[in-house]
Amino acid sequence: MALRIRKDGRILCAALHPEYEGDLYLNDSDHYRLSVELRVLVTEPIDSHVERGEWWWKNQVPTGIAIDRFYQDENAGCV
Repeated sequence: MALRIRKDGRILCAALHPEYEGDLYLNDSDHYRLSVELRVLVTEPIDSHVERGEWWWKNQVPTGIAIDRFYQDENAGCV
């Protein structure tokens, strides 16, 4: 999935959030590289993700956000 990076710095799922003027669009392949291969861009488990649709840099996750286990386990593989 592609992402939208808002002017305020929030990183949002493009499938769940409309485009706003000034958004920076991150294509599927760049998103895959950052989230799956490098795991520097992280999100919540799918049940929470579909409600919020937000992503965070790994070292900037707000307090109280539960990150999907995939991003916590260095040995997890892609499915």
